[in-house]
Amino acid sequence: MASAELIVDVHHHYMPAQLFDRLAAQAGGKRIVTKEISLTLHPSRKDLDAHIKAMDEAGVTVSILTDQVQVMGADVARALNDGVCEVEKKHPSRFRSAIHMAIHEPQSAKRELERGIHELGLRSVALLACHLDVQLDNPIMFPLYEIIQKNNLPIIIHPQSKPTGSETTYSLDRCVFRPLETTQAIVRIMNAVLPRYPELRFIIPHLGGAASSLKGRMMAFFETDDAPIPADMRGYLKTQNEQKKFGVTERFEKLFQRLYFDTAGTGAWAPSMAAALNITTADRIMFGSDYPLECKSAANIIESIDMVRQAPCSSADKSNILGNTAAGVFNLK
Repeated sequence: MASAELIVDVHHHYMPAQLFDRLAAQAGGKRIVTKEISLTLHPSRKDLDAHIKAMDEAGVTVSILTDQVQVMGADVARALNDGVCEVEKKHPSRFRSAIHMAIHEPQSAKRELERGIHELGLRSVALLACHLDVQLDNPIMFPLYEIIQKNNLPIIIHPQSKPTGSETTYSLDRCVFRPLETTQAIVRIMNAVLPRYPELRFIIPHLGGAASSLKGRMMAFFETDDAPIPADMRGYLKTQNEQKKFGVTERFEKLFQRLYFDTAGTGAWAPSMAAALNITTADRIMFGSDYPLECKSAANIIESIDMVRQAPCSSADKSNILGNTAAGVFNLK
């Protein structure tokens, strides 16, 4: 490996070869395009040796494996979990894997979550920012959150590959709609999920999408049922003084600290790190590469690591972002 420094990649895509080949055969080409998903089947997605080689060249110690194809149904989610679990068992010092569920099939999702915990031994959960038309604040999610909170599992969020209402012109789906889907997920988590399940830990991708610009607006419209906000002010923007008067600011910030953010999908643009540090603290940011999709090579991973090293924070903060914080969150030994 290129470095002895602990570097943990919390945003790393992998699809087991058997599942990849099956889906590629069904799609009849290099891209899955259905009503549920629009996904390029790049061979590097299934090439575990290529993943390890890229990690070694970039100095990445451990990667957390997730994918997005669980929207295709319970059988796909099960095959995905079996495959990533096999990788983790084969390379326990290099990979950890998340539990994937077909959320739109609630009963099978609950069974798969329980299986992932108790049979496969997986210790994190992958959820989409919007699973088809099921949002993160949908009540069918609540039984899953209860199990996740009880087992103290971190939740890795990723936008679905085909965000609702998106289009591919100018890559709008990837540069605008996916980050916006992530941003709206934060609002739903803050208003409806964390007030009910305050011990949950969410890892938000792409440094929160548009959160760096919109956090103030999120706070201005933040309302929980028990907040002492007059009826005629609900649903309206509240200024900083009004937020403090109604006790909104302190509660919002307390819940916001349950969110972690990964550094993937920024194009290694240094100002994005500075912007993120304006809305959260360094101990709530973790390195993510988005390999092998939007980050296609070891050189890309290295460039993303260098972005962290250039961030306006201390050396200790940078070490925490690159690996130490993730080691704690994912209980890496």
